[in-house]
Parts: sequence; structure tokens; C-alpha cells
Amino acid sequence: MRVALVLGASQGIGRATALRLHATGHVTVLSARSKDTLDEVAEGVGGRDVHALPGDITSGAFRQELVTYVERRFGRIDVLVNNAPGPAPGHFDSIDAGDATAAMERKLVPYLDLIKSVAPVMVRNGFGRIINIVGNIGKEPASGMFLSGLVNAAVSNAAKYLAVHYARHNVTVNCVHPGTIRTQRYERAVEHLSRSVGVPRSEAEDRLRLAIPMARPGSSEEVAALIGFLASEEASYLTGQQISVDGGQLTCV
Repeated sequence: MRVALVLGASQGIGRATALRLHATGHVTVLSARSKDTLDEVAEGVGGRDVHALPGDITSGAFRQELVTYVERRFGRIDVLVNNAPGPAPGHFDSIDAGDATAAMERKLVPYLDLIKSVAPVMVRNGFGRIINIVGNIGKEPASGMFLSGLVNAAVSNAAKYLAVHYARHNVTVNCVHPGTIRTQRYERAVEHLSRSVGVPRSEAEDRLRLAIPMARPGSSEEVAALIGFLASEEASYLTGQQISVDGGQLTCV
């Protein structure tokens, strides 16, 4: 039985991914900051093949504890879903070097550190699926999101390098780039737009939809469906890819 480690599993895409992987027969290890919320997800998933390990993924000590626990408990880690929020919005003129460092330590450093710890386990077992949740801003900059673009581009570049590095070991490395997805972050974006331009919530949502050819936000389940495929045996020849789930929103790569 395959073992999957899913970060940010308490809500949104991480939660939907945990449900998807468990439904396809994976022993699923969930991690997120909030113990209560994580326990609720684990209880909702049900079954003895679900394990919740709360903690702060930006802590190097917790990352090591997490990987050590999973490897000792199951003897393998077959799927790693790196999923962490990006930095707060901000324009280039309003940030300093410390902000850039903090942004990297929030997402890039945990992703790479976990890959470095997990990949040898995958190589030893001759199977691995590393899936990084990134974001379209790493491909195409967006106003007021300088740090997010910087971090996401770095993650994507590193993933391409690592895909080549581990390819001969049957370990794949891919990036999933969600577009506008109906999560808590989407709800906050709608509220912010509504307040900042002084329009009703419904009009704010309509404005966001204008940039999406499919004229609607995506669902966490639609993103999780792709992640489930990338984690599967069927995706064995797919590595080093940057795949957007965005309803056609991104027109240049």
C-alpha cells in the first residue's frame, strides 16, 4: 500500500487532496498547523489508514520529526504533496530584503527541505511522486504580488532541476499551479475587492470571473483530481511539468 504525506491538509486544496488520495487507497498522513481542524479532517476521512500530525512546517525541527515519524511507522513515503501558503501581498517598493528572506522561508525552504529528506526514501523503494502546489503567479507576475511570484518561480525552477535529478529512480517531480480556486483565500480576495472598490460582493465576484474563460472559479476537488493522477502509477512517464488548473486563465507560459 502506498503512503502519502499531504501538507496543508486542514482546508482547501490540501484537504481535498487528502480525501482523494485516501479514496484511491493510500495510507494518508495529514499535516497542518491547527490540531483541531486537522483532527476534524482525519475524522471525516475515516478509517485506520489516516494519521494526523499537526505542526508548523516552517520549523526545520518539525519537518525532520514529521519525515522520521512517517518513515519509521510505515517504512516508506511514496507521495509527497508540498502545500504551503505564499507570502502576503505587497508591491516591490514596499518590501525589503528581510521580507524576501521570510517569504522564501515560508514556502521555498520547507518544500526543498522536505524533498531532500523524503527523496532518499523514495529512491530506496524505487517509487516516488513529489507534487508541489505552487501558483500561476510564478509563471506570470501579478500586480501587488511580487513576493509570491518570486517564491513560486523559484519553486518551479527547482522542481525542473530535481525532476531530471531523480528521473532514473522512478521518482517524479511536478508542479501544480492553481488559478482562481474557491477556497478561503478566494473568499478573502472577494471581500477585499468588494471593500477596496466599494461594490457589493456579487459584483466583486463578477469582476474576478471576467478574467477566467470558463467564467467561474475552480473547486479544490478539481485540483485534487490532477494531484491524484500525478500520484498514481499511470503518471510514471510524466515529470518536470508545470500544469495549471485555471479554467484557461493563463494565456502565456
